[in-house]
Amino acid sequence: MSLLTFTLLILALGVLMLLLAVVVYFLVSAITTVPWVRTKPKMTRSMLQLARFSPGDRVLDLGCGDGSIVLEAVAMGGEGIGVERLVLLVWYARFRAWQKGFGSRAKFYQGDLFATPIPKAEIVVCYLFPEVNERLEPRLREALSPGTRVVSRDFEFPTLRWVESQSCKRSVIHVYEI
Repeated sequence: MSLLTFTLLILALGVLMLLLAVVVYFLVSAITTVPWVRTKPKMTRSMLQLARFSPGDRVLDLGCGDGSIVLEAVAMGGEGIGVERLVLLVWYARFRAWQKGFGSRAKFYQGDLFATPIPKAEIVVCYLFPEVNERLEPRLREALSPGTRVVSRDFEFPTLRWVESQSCKRSVIHVYEI
């Protein structure tokens, strides 16, 4: 075996190990908490439209994943803040924002939804399990101003003031108000 062949083999094994580590990282995260499910652009636009998004609005995405909703809000003329527990997704979201030239209009923070301060926003979006929504609800009431709209895909908040719900493909978008 030549030195070049051996080097390429070691490099290929290194790449495979890295990919395996990333897969294990996401699998363990999905088992221990809410899994990441990317929100497609059409769903994002439906969520923002139902929340009465206007250019200039600040959108806060709790559990932002790869930042898709934040980036769409910025593309529609708003600002966006994403909070995500998984650091790899935060890095990826920041890279995507940089790639689109969104600068300071799209910000992403790594943190726990129950420990990270909740920034002010006109619209909060999330795709979290019911038990997470229930735990999160008091924090939202405490941190956000009256009139803030909260949009949840599929999963309901138990006592937030319900505004409306709408079917979108195989999901239901729920809108609440603080």
